[in-house]
Amino acid sequence: MQRRSFILVVSIISITVLTACNMPGGQDPNADLAMTITAQALLLESGSGNATPQQGQLPEITATPEFTPTPAITGTPTVPEVTVSQNTNCRTGPGIAYDNIGSLLIGQVGIVVGKNTSTGYWIINNPGKTGTCWLFPQYATVTGNTANLQEYSIPPTPTPSPTPTFTATATLASPAPVNNVTMDMVCPNNLHSGTLKWEDKSNNEDGFNIYINGSLVASIPANSTSYVVASAPGNPFLPGIASIFEVEAFNAAGKAAKKSVTKGCP
Repeated sequence: MQRRSFILVVSIISITVLTACNMPGGQDPNADLAMTITAQALLLESGSGNATPQQGQLPEITATPEFTPTPAITGTPTVPEVTVSQNTNCRTGPGIAYDNIGSLLIGQVGIVVGKNTSTGYWIINNPGKTGTCWLFPQYATVTGNTANLQEYSIPPTPTPSPTPTFTATATLASPAPVNNVTMDMVCPNNLHSGTLKWEDKSNNEDGFNIYINGSLVASIPANSTSYVVASAPGNPFLPGIASIFEVEAFNAAGKAAKKSVTKGCP
């Protein structure tokens, strides 16, 4: 279409020039018109006008501008959260006087449900357990809006469990020896007998052993102070021969020293 317009313009210019040459006096009244038409033709030729592209020709493609993506905005958590730079104990109150019931470890995120402004402690959901606990604040970093957190009062200090008092069991000692051992001899015929007596000087004996001439003849109960010695038939206390009578206190810890008396019939 543009080429046809150009040919038509050139033809008009040629006719105009020829007509001008035949006019008297060489006057060229259409010179201005020719120049205007020529300029329009040149504009059409150069494509600076609003010409329609010829068939088969592609219009110039304008590049689509690139857009820089808007960086994602990290939102502030709606529920305050806390992390720690060191593993931190979580107790029933602010301080070591309160029981340790949990902990928040490095890498864990705790949910903050309250605070105590005077101590700086945070009250959090006990990690991995039920209920809440008081988190030591030194290593804690809290994110989120804490302005509306509940203010917790400091709980009473727990009463320490009484330390059991152990009563020392006294070490059992051996009993004290008896004292003032005597023998009241009766010497009718050759069947001698008598009563052996003593003073009990201990309060922890289990009983007393009675010896005659070195042989154990009896064991009698605690707190006893006498023992009847009888001469059996065939084994009398012979006249003129003295016998040794001994008393020995004893208990589970041991035996006291024997105390003795020597006595015989004339």
